[in-house]
Amino acid sequence: MRHSFFAAALCAALLAVTASARADNRTTAVPVAAGTLRLSAAHPIATEVATQPGPVHIDGCFSDGRAADGLTLVHHALRITNTGTRAVSAVRVRFAFYDAFGDVNATRTNISESRIDPGQTVDRINLAELSDAGPPAKITCSVDAVRYQDGTLARTGPPSTGSP
Repeated sequence: MRHSFFAAALCAALLAVTASARADNRTTAVPVAAGTLRLSAAHPIATEVATQPGPVHIDGCFSDGRAADGLTLVHHALRITNTGTRAVSAVRVRFAFYDAFGDVNATRTNISESRIDPGQTVDRINLAELSDAGPPAKITCSVDAVRYQDGTLARTGPPSTGSP
């Protein structure tokens, strides 16, 4: 089991490194409590947008990964459009991670607290995930749920089983 400070350091580092939306070929050194953690250069991960019902949808998703100490930090940059008639305050995005054999080896959800007015498109939504199974071979992303400005929820993904 990995220590939680490595996970927290990796997530913070990835968001800091990728916030500029630059992918370069250098390694990145991240200070952590036990010394320095060296992340590999970012490498693109094939990403597809799944078919999505509803008025809020993902127009594009780009993913890349950086690795260190058997963990992979995956960064996602999304473009989301609200084609509906109500303002959105948050979007929960579902990511399915596929292994080299084409099987889903993990699913994750992440929430973007972004106001998206009707007819508006928001770029540069940045989310990050941690994978302890190595870099995924492919990722699909879709809108899992939407919280409207009035507080109502709309769920588009499969029902939750209550387990993480």
